[in-house]
Amino acid sequence: MNLSFLKLSNPYIRFILLFTILIFIWFTFYHFIYKFNILFSQDHSIDLLNSISIILANQSNFLLNIFGYETLLEVHNNMVVTKIIGNEFDHGVWIGEPCNGVKIFGVFSIFIIAFPGNIKNKLWYIPLGILIIHFINVIRIAILTIISSKNPSILDFNHNITFQVIVYSIILGLWLIWIKKYVQIEKINKNHNSDLL
Repeated sequence: MNLSFLKLSNPYIRFILLFTILIFIWFTFYHFIYKFNILFSQDHSIDLLNSISIILANQSNFLLNIFGYETLLEVHNNMVVTKIIGNEFDHGVWIGEPCNGVKIFGVFSIFIIAFPGNIKNKLWYIPLGILIIHFINVIRIAILTIISSKNPSILDFNHNITFQVIVYSIILGLWLIWIKKYVQIEKINKNHNSDLL
């Protein structure tokens, strides 16, 4: 029975191990990002993730303003609310830690870091991917804000299903572009097979 696929020299096993370890570290220490507010605020009233949520809300509102909507941004502790003024419903969209994209930025980056490829390409592809994911999130929040102001009964479905599918499909697409365009699978397989000889 050939168990060579289990060896650490196998690039796929190395990827799975490295990805698993980095994901474990990322999710284990993710909540410590909240502690970074010590570095950014004297009174500790603003934390990093809340600041990212505010940036996201401001950019979404800017996009809505371009299309003629009058918007309002409110901050309530760890939640940021973006809403359209003058519509029938004014509940708005609440942006908290899971919605600001930071956790997803980490997962996307870890995949690229763990997968074989040229480090120089990783250094520009990771920030580009994060910018694309963030831009999609800005559009997502803007559209959800419109939905919230016009027909809040379909907000949950679009938040939990429609945009989850869209965002994760885009991330999957970015990973596939990385694998197909910037990683030479044939070369990895050839090097791995030559190591086994």
